[in-house]
Amino acid sequence: MTSIKIDMNHPDFQKDLFHLEKNEQIAFLKALKKIRQLNWDKLYADNGLKWEAILSKTTPSGQRIYTFRFSKKYRATALREGEFLRLLSLHADHDSAYD
Repeated sequence: MTSIKIDMNHPDFQKDLFHLEKNEQIAFLKALKKIRQLNWDKLYADNGLKWEAILSKTTPSGQRIYTFRFSKKYRATALREGEFLRLLSLHADHDSAYD
């Protein structure tokens, strides 16, 4: 089983991460630790993370953007590029992840 590699280099994501409260940062790191232990099929099916495609949103190159839950309050947006989960942004308002 190949574990998922995580890319946290997107500037918007980093800005969002550094503005999280400590308890949300801890929840986020726990979610990433969990994701690293999964393969893609298990990530897609995980009930706690609630991975789902954002049908109304793609990257400029046409790639699908996804969202997953890492706490009761927050969702993250990301895209898949091969073995990498590229984190894009964090959203306190779950609906804003879809805009």
